[in-house]
Amino acid sequence: MNEATHLAAEALRRVVDEATVGELSFPTSVDASRRVMKAVENPDVGLDALAKIVVAEPLLSAKVIRLANSVALNPGGNPVRDVKQAVLRVGMDPIKSLAMALVLDQLRQSQRHRRCRDLSNRLWERSIHIAALSYVLARKLTRLDADEAMFAGIVHDLGRFYLLARAADYPELLNDTQALAEVVNDLGEHAGNRVLSELDLPESVVHAVLSSRRYGGSMPPASLGDLLFIAGALSPRPDPFDELDARVVVPENRAAALGLDQSTVVDVITASGDEIYSIVLALES
Repeated sequence: MNEATHLAAEALRRVVDEATVGELSFPTSVDASRRVMKAVENPDVGLDALAKIVVAEPLLSAKVIRLANSVALNPGGNPVRDVKQAVLRVGMDPIKSLAMALVLDQLRQSQRHRRCRDLSNRLWERSIHIAALSYVLARKLTRLDADEAMFAGIVHDLGRFYLLARAADYPELLNDTQALAEVVNDLGEHAGNRVLSELDLPESVVHAVLSSRRYGGSMPPASLGDLLFIAGALSPRPDPFDELDARVVVPENRAAALGLDQSTVVDVITASGDEIYSIVLALES
């Protein structure tokens, strides 16, 4: 990493340290944002369909959970940990208003971030797969809450989405994709901690996301963090930053290394395919 790139990386770290909730309206997938906009403008969309739409947009999911757990909507202090419950608690009109404001801002910023669009879309596709896999794994292999697992899966890379959005201000990084990948991987956990904390998400979800880059070794997974790690290992969508980061060596068969037999892997991926299809269908309807 040359001196200019190093200075850009340090500047990006300072941006992360100073992030506030008001700044957390960054693009994830432009295509997904447009589909959300289309859906919330449709008067025939019901709460069940709206929940599927919300869960497929990482930042919108996080903000709906935050709204559901606000003092105004949760005076008893009983936290909501999944999108389905959050949508029921918040109701249709507030979510549509929140979605409209967020998506408009994302689309406004998308032109400035166009050079990051391919990486952002690949990261979003991986997030969708990990969310669906986490849901299926939770139901098939554990007693963990499947809806909470899906939410944790969809938001687990919000820190890296934020880094990618902010990296658009540093051409030194955009001109060197390997350096960009290294910086995003190095700052990913720190950024995730900052972003999720600013969004005031449930502690169980934040802890799971921050521990998901390291495998605790339990099989079947006993913790939400291990579940996310395994979902990431099984995802048919590779991590775009790990692919670019020469320091990362991905095992040829991560599933076998985790102690999963091939039939279990096939069953899980097949089942998650149905879940992914239902999410995509909701987005495109």
